Amino acid sequence: MNRSFKLSLFSFFYLLAFSSCDNQNENVDPTTKEKNELTVEKLYDADSNLKREFGKALVKSLNESKALRDLIKSESLKMFDNDYDVLYQTIKDEKLENNITVRQSLIKNLGSEALLNQIEINNPTLTIFVPELPENSFSAEIWDTQTQIPAVAIRLTTSNDVPVINQDGSEEIIEAKYTPAFPVIVLKNNERIVSNNISNNKNIKTSLVSRVNGVEYKFLDDCFDKSKNSKNGFLRTVSSAVLDPKVITAYNTYTGSNVDGWQRDYIYYNITPGTPKGPFKYDFQETITSFSLQGNPTAAYNTIADQTGDPTLGEKALGNSTGNILSGGSWTGGNFEFKIRTIVNGKNGIGSEIIKYFTATGNDLFDCTFIRGERTGFGHYFYYRQINSLKNVNLNIPIFNWDLDQYASTIKIDIEEVDLTETTILTESRSVEFASNFSVEASGSFFGELVKVGLKYGTSQKVVKTSTVQRTFTQGNDMLGDVIVNFADNVIIGTTGTAYTTRQYNSGLYSISVEPTRVQ
Repeated sequence: MNRSFKLSLFSFFYLLAFSSCDNQNENVDPTTKEKNELTVEKLYDADSNLKREFGKALVKSLNESKALRDLIKSESLKMFDNDYDVLYQTIKDEKLENNITVRQSLIKNLGSEALLNQIEINNPTLTIFVPELPENSFSAEIWDTQTQIPAVAIRLTTSNDVPVINQDGSEEIIEAKYTPAFPVIVLKNNERIVSNNISNNKNIKTSLVSRVNGVEYKFLDDCFDKSKNSKNGFLRTVSSAVLDPKVITAYNTYTGSNVDGWQRDYIYYNITPGTPKGPFKYDFQETITSFSLQGNPTAAYNTIADQTGDPTLGEKALGNSTGNILSGGSWTGGNFEFKIRTIVNGKNGIGSEIIKYFTATGNDLFDCTFIRGERTGFGHYFYYRQINSLKNVNLNIPIFNWDLDQYASTIKIDIEEVDLTETTILTESRSVEFASNFSVEASGSFFGELVKVGLKYGTSQKVVKTSTVQRTFTQGNDMLGDVIVNFADNVIIGTTGTAYTTRQYNSGLYSISVEPTRVQ
């Protein structure tokens, strides 16, 4: 998981009336407060201390300016990166009351423009995140900017505990197993945005978020650009009704009729036992249509949430003998980000790496129930969230048109859960098979066209070559393994009543569906 605590993942808490919360906080043991404030200092390192100083100034500015509260709320509701994030660089020059800018307000409360310059340089993607706290305690949607002045939390990479700066400037720690029941926003670095002042990011071709003082801010991948990808664009209901008729015909032509052939031969080349020749058609692309984690639900969660800053599982919390109670650190982040890498080897000995991303919430991946926790020293009740089972995420992520004259008959797909954005380039060589049964027709209905001749590999022999491809590797990400997809694999493997069963590819840690889907 991105060195963060993920939103909406596994921590829900009880909603108390704000007046009741205030009364409870007044009765907190002073010794508890003093001990808490002393512990705060130990959490910070040099980098997070800069965010801390920014947070202290932001709390003051939020207290002083309703316009700033309105601005953060309205910008977060735009969900420009598919989450309730506000990139500081895009709002710093917006005007507030008395015609001063956001940046000028922060400088006044920091007491030093040089310090703000240093914060901006060290944190180019500094982001203000408005968490969607369950039980309707606080969110961007219901934030009453007239009466609710939020505290500011700092997301750390050094601890799962969360330091919070209150409206009066005091500081406290929210332990990782808890989630706050009061208005609070979060300072973090944005894992979905990159800036071109870092050399590795200069050649990224994704959509531009903003250009500020000569620095370009772009999406890590265009799947994070809400203007191009609405959330509904990633949903696909898997049923016989939505399978393309040609895919069903391919199943009936080969598997259903007990004919020894490849379903993709018909899908891409219109090849059947009665018509054993055909040119390549670009009507379909291989597409990842579903994803699910595999194995023990708790182990699956631990696999993708193993970084400092990720939420953790409680140790048999509340007497639960299975130990599958989730702690509350999830509230300071956003969704999980997953990186899909497809290695496609070419006949010329050079392969390509196709990179795609998708996001998923904890609710997308896991089925959970809620368990009420104890009252904390700050007077709030909280809910823990317990994992019960794993869920399937429907996707629609096109990869490539599988032309056997250009590409190997197998592809490799690996998936990692994203924690960092800095990558290392590695060179990988594979021995792969290529079909050689292609020719340019000298007569007939396919005159002058390059056609595939014969079912499967035809009468010719397959060709085995070594193909090299450069692939990116990100240290610190959670590697979930790889799967091999063959052109010869059946897309539909059977029927159950009127429904069709499609093939799944399992790495041991996850399972995906890869199917040709119509693109034109």
